Amino acid sequence: MTISETQAPPSATGEGTLPDFIGVGAQRAGTTWLYRCLSEHPDIFMSAKKELHFFNRHFEQGLESYKANFPASETANVKVCGEITPNYYHREQALQRIKETIPDVKLFFVLREPVSRAFSQYQLYVQSDYQGLSFDEVLTKYDDVTDLSLQGKHLQRIYEIFPRENVLVLFYDDIVRSPATVVKSVFNFLDVDSSFSPSFLNKRVNRVVLPGTQKWLKKLGLGWGIELVKRSPASEWIKNAFHKPVKKADDTDFTAFSTRFKNDIDLIEKLTGRALPGWKRPD
Repeated sequence: MTISETQAPPSATGEGTLPDFIGVGAQRAGTTWLYRCLSEHPDIFMSAKKELHFFNRHFEQGLESYKANFPASETANVKVCGEITPNYYHREQALQRIKETIPDVKLFFVLREPVSRAFSQYQLYVQSDYQGLSFDEVLTKYDDVTDLSLQGKHLQRIYEIFPRENVLVLFYDDIVRSPATVVKSVFNFLDVDSSFSPSFLNKRVNRVVLPGTQKWLKKLGLGWGIELVKRSPASEWIKNAFHKPVKKADDTDFTAFSTRFKNDIDLIEKLTGRALPGWKRPD
């Protein structure tokens, strides 16, 4: 399906500019950490808000509203500008809109071992949407949790829409093991100074502080308050005080659930040329 079958892209005029690159996913795969690292680079301008959701939720607002996130006055002295919205990778219409609106855009897609990715999502919402449900029950009841972990399927679609040379595939495992190598590969991909070392390089970003209340605060227009809390020195204390611990997936869980994703992992290996034995059985 193309935009012409749904809605034509708005006119690309105005004082703002379009991004040179977009991080499209995956959810729960370190994109917030990457956003912080990219935001520090002097050659890169990142949108003030990490997740813009323009191509999947706000497209009808028009391209000028999107370009306003990359004002000419602030992007004139940088080499590239971009945004990260991890919801794009599993929305075909959003990907098609990106392609037809910014044909030469560069994309990066962070892949994460599928059971761990799904379990991280479970932990995020276990005190709200998934309250009272086990991990197995969530996977059975909510098809989207499984679908978001079928990253091979989504990567294949991305390759069908965008030229491979415009797509950088990253792995969450590498972020954990060697964050400096990952950041350097992204900087090289964006053709900016790869010797720059962000202060967030070896930090763990507290993406979720109050998982049970974040979505409600956002609905009330108070999302800015969440970001202030996350960036404050008190964020870890608040998280520990209000966030109830959730059972971690053990090796038995991993073995049982990993079989659901075997074919998709095989597809990722085929598409990327990277063997992923640790994704198919416990380490």
